[in-house]
Amino acid sequence: MIIMDELKKYGKNILINDYEKSILLKYNIDATKCASIDEVLLLVDRVDDNLSDEEYDELDYVASTLAERKYYMETNK
Repeated sequence: MIIMDELKKYGKNILINDYEKSILLKYNIDATKCASIDEVLLLVDRVDDNLSDEEYDELDYVASTLAERKYYMETNK
């Protein structure tokens, strides 16, 4: 079950919720140290390919959500 938490701002334009932050930290990705969503997505892309289906799904979910959020942030400027 995914709990939708309030979005929190990190850096200049990184908006993530606690669930997304916890999943990223599980894979040693600290979004609070990244300069942009693009950097977070790059680090997600570099995660080792030896993931179980469940691990892949949760990381893919977070990456997709961040990419979608980035798109809406850029189009609503």
